[in-house]
Amino acid sequence: MWIEELPNGKYKYFERYKDPYTEKYRRVSVTLNSKSNQAKKQAMMELQDKINNRMEKKDQKKVSLENLLNSWWQQHQLSIRKTSVKAYGKILKYIFSNMNVDVLIRNTDTKFFQDFINDLPHSWEYKKKFKSVLNMSFTYAQDMGMIDENPINRVKVVKPPLTKENFENIESKYLEEREVYQLLSYYYSTFQSVHHGRLAEFMYLTGLRAGEAISLTINDYVKNEHAILVNGTLDYSNGYKNATKELPKTLASFRKVELSNRAVEIIEELILEREIKFKEQTNYLFVGKTGNPIQVNSFNASLKKANESLGKNKINKTISSHIFRHSHISLLAELNVPVKAIMERVGHVDTETTLKIYTHVTKKAKTNLVEALNKYGK
Repeated sequence: MWIEELPNGKYKYFERYKDPYTEKYRRVSVTLNSKSNQAKKQAMMELQDKINNRMEKKDQKKVSLENLLNSWWQQHQLSIRKTSVKAYGKILKYIFSNMNVDVLIRNTDTKFFQDFINDLPHSWEYKKKFKSVLNMSFTYAQDMGMIDENPINRVKVVKPPLTKENFENIESKYLEEREVYQLLSYYYSTFQSVHHGRLAEFMYLTGLRAGEAISLTINDYVKNEHAILVNGTLDYSNGYKNATKELPKTLASFRKVELSNRAVEIIEELILEREIKFKEQTNYLFVGKTGNPIQVNSFNASLKKANESLGKNKINKTISSHIFRHSHISLLAELNVPVKAIMERVGHVDTETTLKIYTHVTKKAKTNLVEALNKYGK
């Protein structure tokens, strides 16, 4: 440490330290009013604190990928829904099991992560989720001063080229009207499965997601407007008995959905059943035999059973709760509802799928129209 007297009568204390990365000597300073022994001790302490602080910032660059992901996740999970915590948790678990997370983040580069993304045995959509998690964690690292540049920014998730199969497969994303009513006939044939039938039909008539439908309460029904308010989704991470309604993922998911006469009938039936069977002990509309919200996995299992019951008329498609949402889009497209109105009704999120189904259905309608005209001319 050395001291220089300033023109104003104060004293400037200096100390040198070696930057461990540039290996160049740098200096820090502090200005005090005197050069007494007490002042010298104070200066030494303040100078050492400054050096330690600068060295600590450098040491942050020695963070491993594992430590970064854990640090980011500890903070990020506080700001997202429980269902999202579960989804992100699966991605992180895969990263920890299949990536060299001991590597120091300062030693990683775009190619390191590009190779990882390229080798993922997942769909294009799921690969984008992996990139999103990595990007958020490295943005956090930038904000914390751990790195100067985010290597994920230049990572590409290449979309595979469209094939003939892609266009053919779009029909497997939704049900034709006759296929919907084939399944409903099974549900409504036995009293035990009526509650699943109502849920399936209501989703087909409204385009709601399963989580949105089973989270509906009597307070969400606007009777005088023949509409429902979609303002949440069901968090059943602690079991359906302890399920709670939480906010939806995006603002676009908040919406009012007008109901057809049949959809109103379903709601009125559910309200009446609630009053008679459950003595108003639950506010949820779509409930099972115990009064708890219908379980999505149980509903999906019943869909598989319903399809199997069709025998030789079995529908050759993967049928889950989400197919009714897509089927609603198809129904509206057949009715010539503008695509923008459809997106607003279903909550915007499925933009790509919505457009694919809309384009396919309208193109199919034009083909049918020409075929009808050709037959008329014969």
